[in-house]
Amino acid sequence: MADAAQRTPARNPIARAWGRISPRFVPVLAVLSALIITIPFMVFTGGRGDIGRGLNIAFTAYSAAIEGSIGIAINRMLSPNDVADVTRYAEAVTLTQRDLRGLARSATDLVAVGAANVERYAATIDQYADSLTPEQLDAIGERVPAIQEVGAENIRGMAALIEGLTAIPSGEAKILFDTYGGQSLITDEDLAALIERVPQAAEYEQGELLNYLTLIKGRGSAVSVRRMAEQLAVMDELGIEPNSEAANNMAAIFTLRRGSGTGSDVVNSLRGIDAQLQTGGITNEEDFSRQLSLVNAMYENDVLTNTDDVGAALRDELPAFLAANTVVYRPGNQPLMIDAGKTDSSGILWDTKNTPDDTTDDRPDTVYVRLGDSAFLFFPYQLERMIVRAIPFIIAGLAVALGFKAGLFNIGAEGQLYLGGLVAVFIGYSPVFDFLPGFTRAIAMLLGGLIGGALWGAIPGALKAYTGAHEVINTIMLNFIALRLVDYMINSTTPYIMRDPTASNPSTPPVHPDARLPQLETIGIEWWLLVGALFAGFSLYNHREQLRDNLRLAVRPIVRGVTIAALGIFLGWLNVRGGLHFGFFVMLGAVWFIDWLLERTTPGFEIRTVGSNPSAAKYAGMNVKWNIILAMALSGALAGLAGAIEIGSVQFNMKPAFFAGLGFDAIAVALLARKNPRNMVWAGLLWGALVSAQGVIQIRADISNDLVRMIQAFIIMFIAADAIVRYVWRIPEATEEEKRASATFTSGWGS
Repeated sequence: MADAAQRTPARNPIARAWGRISPRFVPVLAVLSALIITIPFMVFTGGRGDIGRGLNIAFTAYSAAIEGSIGIAINRMLSPNDVADVTRYAEAVTLTQRDLRGLARSATDLVAVGAANVERYAATIDQYADSLTPEQLDAIGERVPAIQEVGAENIRGMAALIEGLTAIPSGEAKILFDTYGGQSLITDEDLAALIERVPQAAEYEQGELLNYLTLIKGRGSAVSVRRMAEQLAVMDELGIEPNSEAANNMAAIFTLRRGSGTGSDVVNSLRGIDAQLQTGGITNEEDFSRQLSLVNAMYENDVLTNTDDVGAALRDELPAFLAANTVVYRPGNQPLMIDAGKTDSSGILWDTKNTPDDTTDDRPDTVYVRLGDSAFLFFPYQLERMIVRAIPFIIAGLAVALGFKAGLFNIGAEGQLYLGGLVAVFIGYSPVFDFLPGFTRAIAMLLGGLIGGALWGAIPGALKAYTGAHEVINTIMLNFIALRLVDYMINSTTPYIMRDPTASNPSTPPVHPDARLPQLETIGIEWWLLVGALFAGFSLYNHREQLRDNLRLAVRPIVRGVTIAALGIFLGWLNVRGGLHFGFFVMLGAVWFIDWLLERTTPGFEIRTVGSNPSAAKYAGMNVKWNIILAMALSGALAGLAGAIEIGSVQFNMKPAFFAGLGFDAIAVALLARKNPRNMVWAGLLWGALVSAQGVIQIRADISNDLVRMIQAFIIMFIAADAIVRYVWRIPEATEEEKRASATFTSGWGS
């Protein structure tokens, strides 16, 4: 053993420190691993194998994710070099603003089609210019994909059959190929009847005939196939193979047509633009198109005013404007952020859309700090939106985590959301509850959501407790029942049950204004200061005995009071779009309550004990059945509360498929938080960030929203199989206590 110890090198201090602190960062590293492993997908999809382009897309996507979630971005300050190509081109070829707009549209089309493709299409047009008119070329191009799909030999082979089918009424022909197409056999009697109506059918063997009828059925009509045959005959005459490059070019040319024009007209126009740009010394069409759009934005924002000479405007007006104003070059559809008359290193842009002449209702739209040639930007409305999106994820994730604590896998959060929302919206709009004064109706609506979700969650709990029926199966089935029930209640028109008769789309009536949760902007700064002071004072009073011996203990309560006041003031300032609502505090209260319930109360202890070891809990005298029902009811209540908050603060009515997927996302949030209520806030904020950033990522990086779903899936995978994360990041193996805690996730499966 001594020799073995001597052969084992001592770990260096950094490794020892990492071994101590890294286990608590497993969820964070799982997220980081998911972000890293997604990069190759961007390289091979968006980058098309080009590593440099793919990495640039990844950087753009993740930068957009940060901006779309927490509202932070770093962008360049605009400079004349950003439009250098347009400036040079406009000075060589005099451009008016009208010419500029037309050139921008043409350059955008050229980039979309691709200069190389335009050249190839133009060569095909020139090759057959003496044989085909533009209309004839489009006619061939329209049929090429169908010819390739059906097969040229099949079309030639069924020529006689097509002639016979098109000779009879189209409805009768459709009955014939609908009846016999797709069949493998045909009786002699049916074959005779078919030949009687279409004599040409006698020329084919039975299998061949049925195959051709199946192909015609797939195209929808014999006339469509006849038109394919006509264009195939033209192609045969010109020696064009259906799968040749020329045929594919014709098909692509046809897709470019606009209005009454032909695809050839578009290609010839783009060919002229390409030649014009090359003459002007433009070699990068994509960058030039971007610069043209930027110059157009300058005119729209009054940065440039000389509409008769774009070159003169860029040369004389742009430098002076940039010297007198803060102008940030933003990616996307709005490329300029302008703070007129400001050249300071920092500032705030105000949203003046409410009442332009009244500055008292202006809200901070953008906060910026200049950093040399760049600007650090903060968009409060993005962070506000992310927090609002995260609230239902946090509460629903808390619902699933509570089930995990009891050893139950509650997959029914989706259905419990729907039932809680259904009860809540009824309380919110029904005249039956008009007697409730003021804010009490909003409280009643939240209580209704709790009750509706609790009842729907208690059903699988009771089935589990008294019949042994598995909660996973029961909650899945109850999800379908809840969704269909809500669909029926809202869609029903004979009679109207919960549907709003005046709504154009199926939905319930809107909730009463008193049932809506107040916005945080209604709380003044003085109230937040008072809340912070009261919290600090209450904490100091509770610890008055300890403070007599050590006054330094007063620091923590005071810091917490100041933090609460500062957080409240910040949230009120952050509420720039009127989205942040009292549901935020309900969410914090739910997190605190569940944490207190599980860690500080006897029922919570029993729930955890039943989840860890039902046999030991029973032996200790705990009522296992009651605790299973209680855990599922509480879990459902939390999910129903999430639905009630969403209706009372964001949507204000309920539609079919209202919460689509939210209950299932809650499972991922609970896993990410490691079923710890205190971690649920951060896990829900992360999930809300991913969802909020989807649109910005798609626009900036030009990639599918499915990428975000991939990231979410990888996060779940790495959380569930944390051994991968531990191995990659050199994290020590989980302790026996951690393994037992994670095993609670699966105890509901009968282990």
